[in-house]
Amino acid sequence: MHSNQIIGALLKFCLAILFLKFVVFGSWLKSPTYKGPGYSVLKPVGWEVITDATGVQPVFAANEKPNVVMFAAPEKIPGTSVPAASIAVLVVKLANPTWMEDEFPTLLDALNKAGYLVFDQGQIMVDKEIFDWVLYKDPTGSLVYLEFYYVNDLNRLFKLLYQASPDAFKTYRPVFEATKETFKFSQQLW
Repeated sequence: MHSNQIIGALLKFCLAILFLKFVVFGSWLKSPTYKGPGYSVLKPVGWEVITDATGVQPVFAANEKPNVVMFAAPEKIPGTSVPAASIAVLVVKLANPTWMEDEFPTLLDALNKAGYLVFDQGQIMVDKEIFDWVLYKDPTGSLVYLEFYYVNDLNRLFKLLYQASPDAFKTYRPVFEATKETFKFSQQLW
């Protein structure tokens, strides 16, 4: 009978700890860090997190569904429900071996042929890895894009995308730059 009381007391104690962890402290201890497949990034303060976001394409052929998270600014483009700015991170395993130094010029050429206005492009270090980047405007002039591309040794594409209306691009770019600086690859065995 004594052991039943001990087991009952331990069970009540565990339930009390779980209650405190999830109900009482749950909203206070939520991490601002978003963890995706193979990376982590700090979510911009006050921005909405949209998991499995649509509309962000991997550009290259993939043999799985891309994992996409989007952080959307609370403000909207006037007269629409579209966020004034958003930051997205896409990760996908590519179908074919891909080297960015070979594919990036083809990507730039495709943007030009499709009528996008490419302003600038180059390379930059993000978490000690070299990303290729491009800054361009869509043919309608409604959005400006800043995209960063990296393919790791496991043929996994990482794409960082910042998009905003032309009026909001400069306003929200510091938020994107600060978020990009928090991007960290996670250590994985596969």
